[in-house]
Amino acid sequence: MKIELLNAIDEELEMCPEAFGGTVNIEEVMQAEVELKVKLPEDFKMFLLKYGSGAVGEAIVLGLREAEFVATPSFVEKSLQFRNILPEGYENFIVIGVDSAGNPVGFNSPNTEIITFDFDFGGKEIIASSFEEYLEKALKEEINIHF
Repeated sequence: MKIELLNAIDEELEMCPEAFGGTVNIEEVMQAEVELKVKLPEDFKMFLLKYGSGAVGEAIVLGLREAEFVATPSFVEKSLQFRNILPEGYENFIVIGVDSAGNPVGFNSPNTEIITFDFDFGGKEIIASSFEEYLEKALKEEINIHF
């Protein structure tokens, strides 16, 4: 990830460390990949390793550590849960967030585009071309998703 992006997230971490889950080790990330049967994008792995989970701008990013002040359940559990109710073709969907209407936000591996799947209209909307772009947009409050 770009150093400017990491610096911006670090500033948010310094202001409110309780909004982040905390670091995880590479073994935990590798175990998540095994459980989900996918290879996670490098930018998402870097986020998990450094922050665990957390509130970045207007986004709440699920991870492998629960944040104290923000509901951040395991992205592994949420991914497995949503895979059971998403339509065919989403067997490798990775949930990085859930909007206020209960729609999953994430990527359909191996594709790294961040999308939201809207159960109300039955389709996907592309939010960003990558997790890194998603975080950049979240910091600028440009993703227009209510968590």
